[in-house]
Amino acid sequence: MNNKGQITLEYMLTIIIIITITTITTTTIIDQNEQNTIQNAAQIGAQNGADKNAYAIYYNDTYNTYYNENLKLLTSNEIKIIQISTTKTKNNTIKIHTKAHTTTLNTNEKQKSSARINYYIRKNIMQTFNKKTSNIYYEPAYSNNYQIKTEEIQWV
Repeated sequence: MNNKGQITLEYMLTIIIIITITTITTTTIIDQNEQNTIQNAAQIGAQNGADKNAYAIYYNDTYNTYYNENLKLLTSNEIKIIQISTTKTKNNTIKIHTKAHTTTLNTNEKQKSSARINYYIRKNIMQTFNKKTSNIYYEPAYSNNYQIKTEEIQWV
């Protein structure tokens, strides 16, 4: 610096570089934080969906169907959520892949449990981001910047 109030070119370039790096880093951190929040909400939702068997409140027609066709879904079952992973696509869509395990349910019961677990994943994501939906199945779910879809649960 000199005494005429002028800034050197090197000082200006340094400030511009620092501001640019800070802006890029902040944007990346905010985006990664949102993705981590989606992942955490999905894990909580999946566990809620897996645990709903014994203490869920169902609509009358759902309860009657379960009572007549899938009685095991009204009692406590050992469903373990093994893994939840996400895949980000080009158009700001995140797909959630879930792996679960049980030895007590047949194929039809697994399919119904899969639908319930995915429902609670989407519901919990929407509640986490305080999003409203007109769709009672929360399909697809939304965060601040992403559309979230759930894939069929893979039973291992």
